[in-house]
Amino acid sequence: MSINGALQIGQSAILASQTALQVAGNNLANASTPGYNRQVARMTPSRPEFVGGAGFVGTGVQLTRIMRTVDTALQGRTRSAISEQNSAEIDQRFLNAVETVRNELSDQDLSSRLSAFFNSFSELANNPTDQAVRTVVVQQGSGLATAIRELRTEHANIRTEIDRALGSTIRTADGLLDQIASVNRQIVETEQGGAGGDANALRDRRDALVDELSQYIPVSTIEQANGSLDVLVGSVPVVLAGESRGIVLRTDASASGTTVSLRVKADGTTLQPDGGQVGALFRQRADTIDPAIADLDTLAQQLAFQVNRIHSQGQGTIGFSSVVGLNRVNSTTSNLAADATGIPFDIRNGSFELNVTNKATGVRSTVLVSVDPNTTSLDQLATRIAAAFPSGTGSASVTADGALRIDASSGYEVSFGNDSSGVLAALGVNGFFGGTDATDITVNQAIMDDPRLLAAGQGHVAGSNGGALAIANLETQAVDGLNGRSIRGFWQSATTDLAVRTQAANSKAESAQLVRDNLESQVQAASGVSIDEESINMLTYQRQFQAAAKYISTIDETLKTLLAMV
Repeated sequence: MSINGALQIGQSAILASQTALQVAGNNLANASTPGYNRQVARMTPSRPEFVGGAGFVGTGVQLTRIMRTVDTALQGRTRSAISEQNSAEIDQRFLNAVETVRNELSDQDLSSRLSAFFNSFSELANNPTDQAVRTVVVQQGSGLATAIRELRTEHANIRTEIDRALGSTIRTADGLLDQIASVNRQIVETEQGGAGGDANALRDRRDALVDELSQYIPVSTIEQANGSLDVLVGSVPVVLAGESRGIVLRTDASASGTTVSLRVKADGTTLQPDGGQVGALFRQRADTIDPAIADLDTLAQQLAFQVNRIHSQGQGTIGFSSVVGLNRVNSTTSNLAADATGIPFDIRNGSFELNVTNKATGVRSTVLVSVDPNTTSLDQLATRIAAAFPSGTGSASVTADGALRIDASSGYEVSFGNDSSGVLAALGVNGFFGGTDATDITVNQAIMDDPRLLAAGQGHVAGSNGGALAIANLETQAVDGLNGRSIRGFWQSATTDLAVRTQAANSKAESAQLVRDNLESQVQAASGVSIDEESINMLTYQRQFQAAAKYISTIDETLKTLLAMV
């Protein structure tokens, strides 16, 4: 081997050890930097030189690559855990929010108010003519209706909060996609398709962005040969090379409500993330809040209809000089069974009794009004009722806003009974409650103004308590519209289901956090910087540098000796 070759060996050793020292120093400098992956200087022997019969002799060392220590499989599992943990936290947050709003363990929860309402009718059944008890019934009903409306509003507020959170998180995630695409372009440009080495700092930055994106939506990645990273949600790409396809929240309003969906900006493809904050927000909206609101609406609807079904056929201590239905009809010319009317209650083919009483003589006339919801509109029903009145005793009409109005002539009053069609309850005629769901349920203002109209009796029997007793029994009576459950049982079932889901969400959130912490510890062990290890590496590279310097010094002295001999 030539003197020059020997010097080249020393030079390669010095350059390699200098670079390795710099890598170790950089590791130490970034020991506490979030997202930094430990770098390793990979060295290989230089190509050996043939020296004749003796064979080959080494020519030094070369630095082949400065690479990051990244376990891609562990990295993918960690990102899944990040998505799962954030998803679990969202589930926990909103299930607990609904449970807090319902506050079913207090004295003022809806279950307690339902019991107080039905108990007041039970008390009225014991004292049907007591005006003070009648007032208590009206107050309990008003309090119950107010509680249902307020609870409905609070549930809607939670849904609004989810919608705002969806908009915010999706905009943040969309911004991260833009940043990932930008870093992709920088990496490709810097690495020049592999010819320029690894852009480790940029790769760390991109990994940190993908980790952050995993908080919002679960993603998978595919690295291309040129160093760029494709990002996919499910099987749909959202970043291709240096271009972000973008994501956006789409809101569609319809008569049945507002629906939201996640779309790809580039082509409108629907994305269905099953994890992360975005996936959990969609899930909580669809599986928790919307059903909770639907339960409240169903409860209010059946409460109003079942109470009105009994109350509309009963009588108070006085009759009506004028009564207006509490529920409006959208189309007064459509058959009562048609969807166009907007009536959510079941009206059957039947009839009801219209009673007209002469207040001076007490003489009562009873006429039967037939109802066929498949052939009769509200306008036609009003005409039929008007024709059924004994001459000069009353009239019927439809108000401008679609309500049925029945008026008794001066000196007369009207009452109702034996309604086999359910039309009186559906239209809110002589109803206790008005409204069709939890947004508008309210107590009949006429009864609030004069509790004597409260129909505690039945059959026009003085002192009767039949109506009050029947309504009191509704608390535990099976209702077809509630799948055979009672009004109270329906709400208790919904509350119990929520409690079970909330407890499960709390446990899942704790477990998901433990899994994430464990995986991040594994990532830290594989890719994090150990100060002790890097200190040992620095000593090793330092000794290597010193040995190389000594080697060059020895070659230099040898060269000087040879020159002196010449």
